[in-house]
Amino acid sequence: MNRKKPIITLLFLANLMSLPAIGSASNANELLALKKLEQYIINTYHLIDNAESMQADGARYKFDYPELRQDLTYVTASINRFINHNQKSQTPRTIVPLITEY
Repeated sequence: MNRKKPIITLLFLANLMSLPAIGSASNANELLALKKLEQYIINTYHLIDNAESMQADGARYKFDYPELRQDLTYVTASINRFINHNQKSQTPRTIVPLITEY
């Protein structure tokens, strides 16, 4: 029997309980969806590590794994910032463009 799935589900629910107070049901659904997306992105890092370890040393074209990780880190940080603050900032922030070439 696979015991990892119930543990992961419990951890996910525990993380959701730590979310800030939410004003509306639609906002709650949005926050839950964003939290799930954030977790999916975090779970892809081991796949990226595996793919990078299989990259041929002498390949003419190489995929830029560090840039991919950096872009995913920016996206995750943005999601996390929205989930934790869930409000508009009083001051505009500088948006860092994604690398877009891997």
